Amino acid sequence: HYVMFAGSVFALTAGAYYVQMGELKPQHPAAQPVVQSADIEPPQSNQAMITLAGGQKIALHSADKGILAEQGNIQVVKLGNGEIAYRPSPVTKAASVAYNTLSNPRGSRVIRMTLSDGSVIWLNAGSSVTYPVMFAGSERKVSVTGEVYFEVAHHGTMPFVVNKGETNITVLGTRFNVNAYDDEKDIKVTLLEGSVKVDMPGADHLLKPGQQARIGHNLQVIDNANLEEVMAWKNGLFIFDNADIHTIMRIVARWYDLEVIYEGKMSADRFQGKISMDTRLAELLEVLELNKVEYAIENKTIKIKSVN
Repeated sequence: HYVMFAGSVFALTAGAYYVQMGELKPQHPAAQPVVQSADIEPPQSNQAMITLAGGQKIALHSADKGILAEQGNIQVVKLGNGEIAYRPSPVTKAASVAYNTLSNPRGSRVIRMTLSDGSVIWLNAGSSVTYPVMFAGSERKVSVTGEVYFEVAHHGTMPFVVNKGETNITVLGTRFNVNAYDDEKDIKVTLLEGSVKVDMPGADHLLKPGQQARIGHNLQVIDNANLEEVMAWKNGLFIFDNADIHTIMRIVARWYDLEVIYEGKMSADRFQGKISMDTRLAELLEVLELNKVEYAIENKTIKIKSVN
């Protein structure tokens, strides 16, 4: 059966429900939880870091606003709202192609960055992107791990290419999301606006808005993807639609920076609903207790045990 839960973006309270025989019924937590456990707060700040071409690392959360570094003809700037931008330097000088890497670790809030061409990217927790400081040549190419949302600036003669392993996503100007975590079965490319071409060995496809490409052993295209669920992380929400416990816990582990250990056979129940990502971990997991799933938190490890 399905377990439903809901929460406000602003309020850190959540009601938990379960669906049985087509009827939605409230189910309240027991007075004594199944397992008394510690609790973990959501990330309070961003812990992202930029690695410059020479190997120097800049911790963005502790850096003052202003110019962080100069890379050839580009200045790396931290804006007053904490965003990072690559902007032309007022002094032009000869420069070779240099690459930087923005890394956003697990347990870190989402970070936004503007590349030198005006394209804007957002990185989820446990993600990174490697990119040239200034784009040159016939294409604008970046490499990603984890989950990154792109709003690509249009350039008619220089396509923007996102690379992950043997998969390439080519665009001219568009909005799309790439979920390419190493612990997920497939790479998922979801198009919100414009068009993108997805290439993998032996297959390619031109996506239309609302479609999602799933790249694994083969290329599968899904029409009418759940865009609200895909973009939930950028909007500060957990949204699950027919998600099993393993899917939920992979997302939870990245956000709260946890290791997950499973003990016993897991419940086959599917979960759906939404709750703020600013929710404390124990409150998020109350819905599991309602579905007869025990959990215990010890330091940065969470043990999950199904008792169905």
